[in-house]
Amino acid sequence: MAITSHDQTPYEIQRAAALFMGFLDAVGDGCHHLVVVASAGGDSLAIGVPFHNRGEETDLDPDDALEAMMLLTLAAAVGGGVVLRTDFADGTSRVHGWKLVEFYAKPLNAAEIFNAYCVDARTGEVIAPEWGVEYVAAPRLKV
Repeated sequence: MAITSHDQTPYEIQRAAALFMGFLDAVGDGCHHLVVVASAGGDSLAIGVPFHNRGEETDLDPDDALEAMMLLTLAAAVGGGVVLRTDFADGTSRVHGWKLVEFYAKPLNAAEIFNAYCVDARTGEVIAPEWGVEYVAAPRLKV
């Protein structure tokens, strides 16, 4: 199955928007990078959105957010995932991930996100993890 656009129902658009906001709220203050991936039949599309949380405020480019929400709508329908990386001032990072299934975000545990980052999908060979990156269980989203 190739990835193509499809007609989106109001439910799908509302659910994707709720998921997007849930991802932004899932992490605390700091510099973050959200990556949405839609994949089907060996094809994939991805978009990354940098954002900053400060208290109740989130700073991000609205055009990036709109593109990410559109891809999130597609990914939630055809299959895909979301990775959220937080970078800290000391040079370390924390990575969470979710699998998208029928407009729900299933949190990945630490081993699943580690395998997503550190195992070559084509060969199955282990790839050395990045220095200073902690792979952690994703929180459940509040949507």
